[in-house]
Order: sequence, then structure tokens, then C-alpha cells
Amino acid sequence: MKFKFVGILGLTTLLGAHPQCLLDAYPDLVVSANDQSVTLKNGTVFPYRTSSSKTTWDEKINNADLETQLSQSYDSGGIDTPPSYLFDPGRLRYQPLFQSLYGKDKPSIEKNLVTIEWPTLKGNRKLRVNRSEGVDKKLFAIGQEIAKLPHSDRIWAEGAATYEYRVIKDTDRLSMHSFGIAVDLAPSKTQYWKGEATSETAKIGYKNTMPLSIVRIFEKHGFIWGGRWYHYDTMHFEYRPELLAPKCVSKTQ
Repeated sequence: MKFKFVGILGLTTLLGAHPQCLLDAYPDLVVSANDQSVTLKNGTVFPYRTSSSKTTWDEKINNADLETQLSQSYDSGGIDTPPSYLFDPGRLRYQPLFQSLYGKDKPSIEKNLVTIEWPTLKGNRKLRVNRSEGVDKKLFAIGQEIAKLPHSDRIWAEGAATYEYRVIKDTDRLSMHSFGIAVDLAPSKTQYWKGEATSETAKIGYKNTMPLSIVRIFEKHGFIWGGRWYHYDTMHFEYRPELLAPKCVSKTQ
């Protein structure tokens, strides 16, 4: 299965970076957002741009600010060609924002975790998920919709794994699983880019077996899919509604 994305990296960068997407995506937590700063209801103010260098790809992914986080427009539509080189909308993350939304450290995150039932072909499975922003309710609804799919698609929703406080492999950046807002499906049958290369800037091929029927259900509820990244992680879904807000999303047919 192949997927089509908006043009070249420069074009996708041009289409993104709209601070209004944060306000649209988190209306209960964000009170204002512009190209200078983002203010949360609890009084926390984040700069939209930070002074750290973001010239190289490694600098962008390790030092992302909010502008960088929104700099690539997530494509929720196409199915024709693989992602272009270094097109990873969602992998560039400003970690302090997510710590404010879901918990600043492991103890505070775990206070926000609840357990939901995830339907499998052999019965329900219990998953720990963050309740902030209604992520738990959204993931529960996703499971119910997937349960209505044909057996040939449902088998790709087995082996679900959610909360685990850890850093991303070979980095010091927290995984989105650490916040309880991500889920991996069918880990033994899906694909991860580090099976082909370890360098972030290496040229790699694209591989995927996750059916689009499952992807579209997740995206409808505000989750993005790692299969739409150049650095593909086709088992991975995470709650990132700012990238699916009307001003930031790009949809090709």
C-alpha cells in the first residue's frame, strides 16, 4: 500500500506553521495563539519560536519549537506515493507543550491515566490512556468502530499497546507513549524505519501493510499515523489534533 503526500518538503513546510491550529485543536486549554506566543488557560506562556538553531534536520527534530512542530502539513488523504524525503509531520515535537497538556513527569502523567476496554478478536483488552482532552473517550470510540470492520482489517488492530514511560530509541526525547496518548497496533506485522537505517538523514524506502480503513478511523478522531512519515512507523498512532485542524491539514485524493 502506498500513500501520496503534498509535493516536496519545501511546499509542505510552506503550507504548515499556523499557530491558530493550536487554539482550534485544544480550545479548553489554549486561550491564545499567534506567531509570537501561545498562552494556556493556566497562565503558561510558550514562545512560538525559540532561539535554538534549526538549520539541520537533526537540529529541527531535537530542538523543535511550536513553529517547527507545525511546519509540515499532515496529509490525511492520498494513497499514491510514499512520503517525500524528511517529510515527517508530527515527529517534530515541542515537548513542553505536551508536558503541560498531559503531565510534566511520570507521577503527574500517571495521575491522569484511566483504563479503557479495547476490543480484540479474542475479547476486550485493557489499555491505559490519558483522560486529558478526552483522549480516553476518543480511543474507546476508535476501538468500537474498528470492531465493525471486516476480519481481514481487524487483525491489524490486535496487540494494542499504549502507555509506557520511556524515551524514543536512540534519543533523549520522550516517546508520545509516555503521555498515554499513543497506541501501537500489530507490532509483529508492521514496519519501522530503523529496520532499514539508523541515521535520521539516510535515504530509505517505504514499507507498509496497515490498512487505510483503520488509519481513517484514527484520523477522524484526531490521531495521526506514523505511516504518513518518511521515517515510517506503521504500527503507531498518536493524538495530535493540531495537525488535523482545518488550517494545518492537507488532504489529497
